[in-house]
Amino acid sequence: MVYGQLAPGNRVRRDLLDLRRTAVALAVALLALNILDIVATELIVGSLGAVEVNPVMAPLVGTPWAAILKIAIPVCVIALATRVTSQRMVGFLRVAVALYLVVTLSLVGQIAYALV
Repeated sequence: MVYGQLAPGNRVRRDLLDLRRTAVALAVALLALNILDIVATELIVGSLGAVEVNPVMAPLVGTPWAAILKIAIPVCVIALATRVTSQRMVGFLRVAVALYLVVTLSLVGQIAYALV
Protein backbone atom coordinates (compact mmCIF):
# COMPACT_ATOMS: atom_id res chain seq x y z
CA MET A 1 0.00 0.00 0.00
CA VAL A 2 1.23 3.46 -0.90
CA TYR A 3 1.54 5.82 2.04
CA GLY A 4 -1.53 8.05 2.32
CA GLN A 5 -3.43 6.21 -0.40
CA LEU A 6 -6.36 5.24 1.79
CA ALA A 7 -5.97 7.85 4.49
CA PRO A 8 -9.43 9.24 5.38
CA GLY A 9 -8.15 12.82 5.45
CA ASN A 10 -7.06 12.65 1.81
CA ARG A 11 -10.50 11.45 0.74
CA VAL A 12 -12.19 14.25 2.66
CA ARG A 13 -9.92 16.84 1.02
CA ARG A 14 -10.52 15.34 -2.41
CA ASP A 15 -14.31 15.33 -1.87
CA LEU A 16 -14.17 18.95 -0.72
CA LEU A 17 -12.08 19.89 -3.76
CA ASP A 18 -14.60 18.15 -6.04
CA LEU A 19 -17.46 20.05 -4.37
CA ARG A 20 -15.66 23.34 -4.86
CA ARG A 21 -14.81 22.60 -8.49
CA THR A 22 -18.44 21.74 -9.19
CA ALA A 23 -19.63 24.87 -7.37
CA VAL A 24 -17.23 27.11 -9.30
CA ALA A 25 -18.23 25.52 -12.63
CA LEU A 26 -21.91 26.11 -11.82
CA ALA A 27 -21.20 29.68 -10.74
CA VAL A 28 -19.34 30.36 -13.99
CA ALA A 29 -22.32 28.92 -15.90
CA LEU A 30 -24.52 31.32 -13.93
CA LEU A 31 -22.25 34.20 -14.98
CA ALA A 32 -22.47 33.17 -18.64
CA LEU A 33 -26.27 32.94 -18.42
CA ASN A 34 -26.44 36.38 -16.79
CA ILE A 35 -24.37 37.89 -19.58
CA LEU A 36 -26.61 36.26 -22.19
CA ASP A 37 -29.65 37.46 -20.24
CA ILE A 38 -28.57 41.10 -20.17
CA VAL A 39 -27.70 41.05 -23.88
CA ALA A 40 -31.04 39.45 -24.74
CA THR A 41 -32.95 41.83 -22.45
CA GLU A 42 -31.28 44.88 -23.97
CA LEU A 43 -32.09 43.56 -27.45
CA ILE A 44 -35.72 42.80 -26.66
CA VAL A 45 -36.41 45.99 -24.71
CA GLY A 46 -34.27 48.32 -26.79
CA SER A 47 -34.88 47.08 -30.31
CA LEU A 48 -38.10 45.13 -30.21
CA GLY A 49 -40.11 47.39 -27.89
CA ALA A 50 -40.77 44.92 -25.09
CA VAL A 51 -41.16 46.00 -21.46
CA GLU A 52 -39.06 44.74 -18.56
CA VAL A 53 -41.45 43.37 -15.92
CA ASN A 54 -38.85 42.76 -13.21
CA PRO A 55 -39.38 45.73 -10.86
CA VAL A 56 -35.72 45.69 -9.76
CA MET A 57 -34.29 45.65 -13.28
CA ALA A 58 -36.92 47.80 -15.04
CA PRO A 59 -35.37 51.18 -14.11
CA LEU A 60 -31.88 49.88 -14.89
CA VAL A 61 -32.45 48.43 -18.37
CA GLY A 62 -30.75 50.58 -20.95
CA THR A 63 -28.16 51.87 -18.47
CA PRO A 64 -24.70 50.53 -17.67
CA TRP A 65 -25.96 49.67 -14.18
CA ALA A 66 -27.96 46.76 -15.56
CA ALA A 67 -24.84 45.08 -16.92
CA ILE A 68 -22.85 45.91 -13.79
CA LEU A 69 -25.51 44.34 -11.56
CA LYS A 70 -25.97 41.30 -13.81
CA ILE A 71 -22.22 40.63 -13.76
CA ALA A 72 -21.48 41.60 -10.15
CA ILE A 73 -23.96 39.17 -8.60
CA PRO A 74 -22.54 36.03 -10.28
CA VAL A 75 -18.99 37.21 -9.60
CA CYS A 76 -19.89 37.32 -5.91
CA VAL A 77 -21.40 33.84 -6.24
CA ILE A 78 -18.15 32.63 -7.84
CA ALA A 79 -16.18 34.08 -4.93
CA LEU A 80 -18.46 32.32 -2.46
CA ALA A 81 -18.41 29.09 -4.48
CA THR A 82 -14.68 28.75 -3.91
CA ARG A 83 -15.52 28.35 -0.22
CA VAL A 84 -18.30 25.76 -0.64
CA THR A 85 -18.14 22.97 1.86
CA SER A 86 -21.56 21.34 1.53
CA GLN A 87 -23.48 19.34 -0.99
CA ARG A 88 -26.52 21.49 -0.15
CA MET A 89 -24.87 24.60 -1.62
CA VAL A 90 -23.94 22.73 -4.77
CA GLY A 91 -27.57 21.60 -5.02
CA PHE A 92 -28.71 25.20 -4.64
CA LEU A 93 -26.37 26.28 -7.44
CA ARG A 94 -27.67 23.48 -9.68
CA VAL A 95 -31.25 24.66 -9.15
CA ALA A 96 -30.25 28.30 -9.72
CA VAL A 97 -28.49 27.44 -12.99
CA ALA A 98 -31.44 25.31 -14.16
CA LEU A 99 -33.94 28.08 -13.42
CA TYR A 100 -31.78 30.74 -15.02
CA LEU A 101 -31.33 28.52 -18.07
CA VAL A 102 -35.12 28.39 -18.46
CA VAL A 103 -35.35 32.19 -18.18
CA THR A 104 -32.55 32.73 -20.67
CA LEU A 105 -33.95 30.23 -23.17
CA SER A 106 -37.29 31.99 -22.86
CA LEU A 107 -35.65 35.29 -23.80
CA VAL A 108 -33.84 33.72 -26.73
CA GLY A 109 -37.14 32.20 -27.85
CA GLN A 110 -38.81 35.60 -27.69
CA ILE A 111 -36.05 37.09 -29.83
CA ALA A 112 -36.35 34.28 -32.37
CA TYR A 113 -40.13 34.68 -32.48
CA ALA A 114 -39.90 38.46 -32.95
CA LEU A 115 -37.40 38.13 -35.76
CA VAL A 116 -39.48 35.65 -37.75
